[in-house]
Amino acid sequence: MAAAGSSSETTETSQKVEENSDVQQLEINTVKQTFTGQCRVLTNIGEHRHIVTLVPKDKDLVIKFQLTANYPNDAPGILIKSAVLDEEEVTSLQNHLQERAEQMKGAGIILVLAAEAQTWLEDQGIIIEERIQENNSKKTNRYNTKGSGEKQKRKKRKEQIEEKETENVKKAAMKTAEDVIKRIQWDGQLPQDEFIVGYIDRFTGIQEKYFDSFSWEDIASVDYTVLAIPKHRIQYFKYRDIKIWDKNDRLDNVFGSLGSKITVYDVIKQCKEEEKAAKTNADGKEDVDDDDDEEDDDSDSDDGITVSLGASADPTGEGNNFEDDNMSDDEEGYDKYWRDKMRPNHFVALRISNEDIRNTAEDIQNIILEHEPQYHECCIPPNALHITLCTLGLDTPEQVANAVRAMKKIKPELETIVPKDKPIVMKGIEQFFNRVLYAKVECPPEFYQFVEHLKLCLKEEGIDIRDNHDFVPHMTVMKITRPVARATGKKYISPWLYSGQAEVDFGTQVVDNVHLCEMGFGRQDDGFYMTPASIDW
Repeated sequence: MAAAGSSSETTETSQKVEENSDVQQLEINTVKQTFTGQCRVLTNIGEHRHIVTLVPKDKDLVIKFQLTANYPNDAPGILIKSAVLDEEEVTSLQNHLQERAEQMKGAGIILVLAAEAQTWLEDQGIIIEERIQENNSKKTNRYNTKGSGEKQKRKKRKEQIEEKETENVKKAAMKTAEDVIKRIQWDGQLPQDEFIVGYIDRFTGIQEKYFDSFSWEDIASVDYTVLAIPKHRIQYFKYRDIKIWDKNDRLDNVFGSLGSKITVYDVIKQCKEEEKAAKTNADGKEDVDDDDDEEDDDSDSDDGITVSLGASADPTGEGNNFEDDNMSDDEEGYDKYWRDKMRPNHFVALRISNEDIRNTAEDIQNIILEHEPQYHECCIPPNALHITLCTLGLDTPEQVANAVRAMKKIKPELETIVPKDKPIVMKGIEQFFNRVLYAKVECPPEFYQFVEHLKLCLKEEGIDIRDNHDFVPHMTVMKITRPVARATGKKYISPWLYSGQAEVDFGTQVVDNVHLCEMGFGRQDDGFYMTPASIDW
């Protein structure tokens, strides 16, 4: 009888575990939908069935929920991580959430606790919004200083609120972001391609992109392929690297609406005067800059392409909506002032290992070279073919070493979600403004999810993601370099050279590798980029 009872208890326990597992998975799916691109889930880690990591948008805050097999009957374990909270604040928030979790116990409390964390921070008067300073690579965080003791905290919060309300009453009216947009759009004296927009991205926090990278139509009317943002998410505007309008700092040097009397014309004039002074040497002669920087002549580096789709794109290829480091800085309105601004120096890529794809790409290159042999150096060598997943900013050896450690650390996690059984299909040739030819890539939804998760993992490890464009999967086959454009007088690849290959079938590529690559001239013995770290499955 005892054996029978024991067997019955075992069966009942097994059923409970299975039921709990279903409940956990249902809740995790809901959390993922709510925190799209900001939720990371690990499965079967030690004694935990799931570890759910949330990175709330625009906040320097990480919340980990550790779920055992007995959740939701048992409360989740909670860990807090933040670069701007001190040790005491982290402990206080962690204890508060743990206490609330013990009180509530039950399914669906992860979202409740995430909201509870935000409420606690607000009650304490703590602001952990990420902000970018003048140097784009340095982020600082702002939060209110708190006094000692709960009474002092509450009193100080009340005083701060009253002061803020008083200030708001006295503040002069400020021109809006929409006013600035219209001014840049319709003022013919303002060069649109020299303005930068700083805005809040739901995944990466504050980002910067060129003004003419956006479609400024009504966001409700544009297609999903168009880069567009709600106006309220715009934080500041810059002319080159000079901030001219800032919502949080109440700066308006576009219209001078806040009494500064400085307008955008004054800023542009000052920049031109400084450039002129810098170009004039002691003898009164202008210095001649060397345009042929070694880095810019690297025709084979993954140097970043800004792709503006939709209203801001020029289908004729005659406009300057395309940015390539290999084009001359004095052409199409570009100048040396922009060189190295916000430029990534590493990238993460899927290397093309399928020989059929490599051979097909080489065949297309040979067809073009039969008519235009001077394009030889514009061709991407077969062993260097790849799909860029994201671009990074690793400016010191320490940052490179950290990225290498991060790649090794996240390898087991990526292996659990990599869509190895759903290969990428490459069929057809397309172009970016007739300057870049690429193989069209058809990806399953799982691949996009994999790329988003990869970025989330790297960001959580402190890696600076410097994507200057939305993720458009493509495999570059050929691109016009600056030296070739100068030598031939042709900045564009004539469509008739490749039109016969418009529907060519390259083949399929399995997602079986990820490489951290250096941008530059260096190549490995096998012809691929220098790779500080590689992952193969």
